[in-house]
Amino acid sequence: MALSYIYSQKLYLSKNMPEEANLPTPTDTPPSPFKNLTGAAIAATLATGLYAFTNMVAHKLATAPLQTTNTLANRLSTLVRTLLLSIGTGATMIFAVIAVGLVLLTIKQVFTSVFSKAQ
Repeated sequence: MALSYIYSQKLYLSKNMPEEANLPTPTDTPPSPFKNLTGAAIAATLATGLYAFTNMVAHKLATAPLQTTNTLANRLSTLVRTLLLSIGTGATMIFAVIAVGLVLLTIKQVFTSVFSKAQ
């Protein structure tokens, strides 16, 4: 019953919307090289910050040994330390790959526009 109400409201809203409310979809405007480079700069900044943070955490964990002799506590702490470093490293690599990909996309767009104008 709730789904039919939501569906009827959706149909009502889609029929009675003015033309100004139809916003262009993101596929209508191709990404510009400036937008690509801005995104690459943001991703590179995040990757650099995450790298510094992960490096700091790794250094702190390496210099602070555990004070327990309990085997279970040692294993759990090793697991937590490994997860912290792997999540930080993974996030760093994701943002770095995004930054490199956006720079390569910009280079491709520039070459495509230069060679298409030459013909």
